[in-house]
Amino acid sequence: MKNSLTNKDKRLLLFMFLFVVIVGIGYWGIYPQIKAFVKLENKIDQEEVKRNINEQKVSNLIFVESQCDEYEESMAVNKEKFFDRMSEADVDLLLTGKAIKNHLESFSLNIDIPDTPSSRRAYIYSDLLNQQIQWENEAQMAAAALKDSDEEDDLLGLTGSNKKDDEEEEPEVLDETVDIFGATDTVGVNNDIYAAKVTMVLGGDRKNLEAFLEEIMNSDKEILITSFAWSKYRVQKTKEGTVLSGELLASDYEVVEMDALTITMELYMCDKD
Repeated sequence: MKNSLTNKDKRLLLFMFLFVVIVGIGYWGIYPQIKAFVKLENKIDQEEVKRNINEQKVSNLIFVESQCDEYEESMAVNKEKFFDRMSEADVDLLLTGKAIKNHLESFSLNIDIPDTPSSRRAYIYSDLLNQQIQWENEAQMAAAALKDSDEEDDLLGLTGSNKKDDEEEEPEVLDETVDIFGATDTVGVNNDIYAAKVTMVLGGDRKNLEAFLEEIMNSDKEILITSFAWSKYRVQKTKEGTVLSGELLASDYEVVEMDALTITMELYMCDKD
């Protein structure tokens, strides 16, 4: 039996052959070139962004340097308002010394210095509080946007090994203007504020207690009185006026009722090295 191809079959075979050749040339020849061209375009765009950032930094160099000087001066002035980082013994020495200077007796002293910076916000009716809330909201929104972006990339298969299989990961263009001060020797300096929480019970004349309270309120360093209360305190005193403790003979002392002040405060400290 003899088989022969018709002209229609020959044209169909020719069309299929040409189609396979065109697809092969397109996939193995043209498509890699297009892919490389797109990558090159993206790289050029990224380099343009870096060039614009560098040009902007150069044009603003004088302004940035003046900003840096103002920032350092402002930080130095503001740091003088705070205590140096102190231990519990240092705080005890400071407050006990103030009590003795005002002729007061210290009945109890409790000091707590957390290892973490203070999270206290500004005064409730101050403009600074509104700024703090705005900064916190912006930080939360930025973190949420970054998380949503990562989740979307995961759904589209653009993260992990899938993305690396499709193409090489492009280097990320970082906004170098973030580090506008550029002083690498200041990196890591701790500018956080730490709050030593103190509860103190003092006894003595009402006038001396009020003088101690006023001295704390008018301190040149940052101290916040969170609460205080007046009360009476009974102590054992000798005829010479020495406050005693423990069990003694009734003839050796007399029970004296003194004014007492219970004060709770926060002493704010920062590193100044």
